[in-house]
Amino acid sequence: MRPWERNAANLEAALKFYGRAEQRGGLTLITAPVAFSVFNIALLDEPVGDVEGEIERRIHLASRHFDSVHRPWSFWVCENWLGARTSRHLNRAMKDAGLECLVESPGMEMDNFPEFPKRPLPKLEYRRVSDDETRAAFRLIVEVCFQIPHEVARVIYDDPARWDFPLEVWLGYADGEPIVSTAVNQAAGAIGIYSVATMPAYRGRGYAEALMRHAVQDLRDRGATGPLVLQSSPAGLELYRKLGFTRTTRFFVYATR
Repeated sequence: MRPWERNAANLEAALKFYGRAEQRGGLTLITAPVAFSVFNIALLDEPVGDVEGEIERRIHLASRHFDSVHRPWSFWVCENWLGARTSRHLNRAMKDAGLECLVESPGMEMDNFPEFPKRPLPKLEYRRVSDDETRAAFRLIVEVCFQIPHEVARVIYDDPARWDFPLEVWLGYADGEPIVSTAVNQAAGAIGIYSVATMPAYRGRGYAEALMRHAVQDLRDRGATGPLVLQSSPAGLELYRKLGFTRTTRFFVYATR
């Protein structure tokens, strides 16, 4: 599997945490139990290339599905599924369907964290999310750092049944307070890193790196193999480059207005 394919497949596996997934007409459609666009997701799962009208057909298919369940929605596009001509007119096709680009997110990969960090990392108490207390703590970090409305986050993250899923979420505590989160999964021959977030007062001190290292090593200690993959936010790009990640693809996230 090529690096960009690993990244896209691992991302798809992780996003299924948010809702019911089905494959239809070259798409994976994930329907969440909340009316919030970034959790109701359409993903390409077959090449589009430069087939005339194909990207428009898939956008229309996704739109019909989410309209039928009364959900705002988002379309997550890996650039490698597209041909050059389709890439050039992607923004126009999305705009014509009522979607606007929220973010361009580099897909990145590296073999593993360097054995020794470049700077001393702070001490944390590590806890895996596994009960009501840690679920609530994770929800709070998500609400603050990703600006998710409280009621939306409560439905998604407080439901114990949703956590019966192969996505492991970790929290780091400093002085008894949850201040940083990350999630890891193993899929498509890679270890994916997600939900990396540090509460504002604690940023820039190495807490996120410390927690990511712990979560990845815990997974490897239980037999997980493969390179590390993630999709960077604009704010996190420089951090990941310094850690040794390199870009293998790009994702564009469009959402209904």
